[in-house]
Amino acid sequence: MTGTERVRAYYESLNTGDAEAVSAHFTADAAHYYTRLGPHEGAQTIGEYAALGVSAIDAQWYIENLIEQGDQVAIEWTMTWRDPKSGAKRLDRGTEWFLIRDGRIAEVRAYHHGGK
Repeated sequence: MTGTERVRAYYESLNTGDAEAVSAHFTADAAHYYTRLGPHEGAQTIGEYAALGVSAIDAQWYIENLIEQGDQVAIEWTMTWRDPKSGAKRLDRGTEWFLIRDGRIAEVRAYHHGGK
């Protein structure tokens, strides 16, 4: 599976809310870094947090643009979600940079704007 194929498959799994399906896209020692909170470390932890996003705030992610070069993939994404306090629909946009190792995601560096 190419890096592009892996990232697209990962995003399809994200939207299901299935932690195990999300985890399968990552190396066991993967790290997911964020701009506003500490990293999630390990495939299982990454999968669990992704599932929580779907179940708690109805999060859904969409790839807008994707570029692959060597063992790296960069994407621009849109995320829709529901504010848990007000119930209002929200939209965030951001970018993620992926490091692919042995056909799996080894690292994600996420940068995004949190909408209000």
